[in-house]
Amino acid sequence: MTSKTGSILIITLWILSLLTIFTVSLGYNIISQLHFADHLQDRLKMYYLAKAGIERAIIELENDESPNYDSLNEAWASNEGFFKETPLGDGYITVSYELESESQRVREPGESKVLYGIMDESSKININKASAEILRLLLERVGEAEKDEAIDIANAVIDWRDVDSIISPGGAENEYYENLGLPYECKNGKFEAVEELLLVRGMNPEIFSKIKDIITIYGEGRVNINTASFAALYALGLDKDLVSRIIQFRQGSDGKIGTEDDNIFKTIGELRDIGPLFTEESNQINRLISLNMLTVRSNVFRINSSGILKRGKHKWRRSIVCIVKRQGKKTPQLVYWHED
Repeated sequence: MTSKTGSILIITLWILSLLTIFTVSLGYNIISQLHFADHLQDRLKMYYLAKAGIERAIIELENDESPNYDSLNEAWASNEGFFKETPLGDGYITVSYELESESQRVREPGESKVLYGIMDESSKININKASAEILRLLLERVGEAEKDEAIDIANAVIDWRDVDSIISPGGAENEYYENLGLPYECKNGKFEAVEELLLVRGMNPEIFSKIKDIITIYGEGRVNINTASFAALYALGLDKDLVSRIIQFRQGSDGKIGTEDDNIFKTIGELRDIGPLFTEESNQINRLISLNMLTVRSNVFRINSSGILKRGKHKWRRSIVCIVKRQGKKTPQLVYWHED
């Protein structure tokens, strides 16, 4: 073999090697692009599954058979037949909410943190509407703040959401916030997210973590006594024993909430029918009624819908969280929407 022939052979081998490398690289690139396209397609499928769950949940709210009151034994609140991994196409829909603290439960102790159904925002305390006294009780009884600390934080919350620059005792306005290490202005407006509380003077993550499950920024500010948790009712100023009797009354004969035999308050006045009341207990109920803090009817709901795809042993999920406001015979109004 001549040196010229050998050179041609070496060049040919190099070209073949380069072509092989290019082909393999191109193949890997095409495979990765196909995987990416499949991923995008799956995300789109999960999105529309989650959106379908939202629409189906809204239908449950529109089909309410008890327009004068709302309770936890209605289809929108607990309907695992639909809300728990309902098949649709090649995927599944789940509508659920999660309670992180045992004290916030309205169902049975030890039950799974994930509850299937729609969350009633009227079961919570509206921090945009609550008085300084209710805020103080919330922070002290549920947030476990000291009384003086709770008073100061409550007043700071009022200062944060009101439009004036008058400083409440223990509260704060612009002068305080603008002199912080990382300064910002006092909102002087309504809370737009419950996490905004962490910006308020005196609030800390420990207190916030204890109250976040029972506070809201939505609704008219009245708490539904048919759906409120033990903690929410206790935060309104009712004694623990009275709250326990209210929850037991709602449970009915089987001792469970969310079942057919539940006792339901159809009017606020029926709170007085749970049994003999001490004078102080009657006063507590009358006070909340006079303050227009209670209701038996809800109009704002949180829907957390997940679209699920199963691929072998793996389960992929995409969720949408929205808040809807029920408007009688009209289509519920969408007031919040978040996609993951």
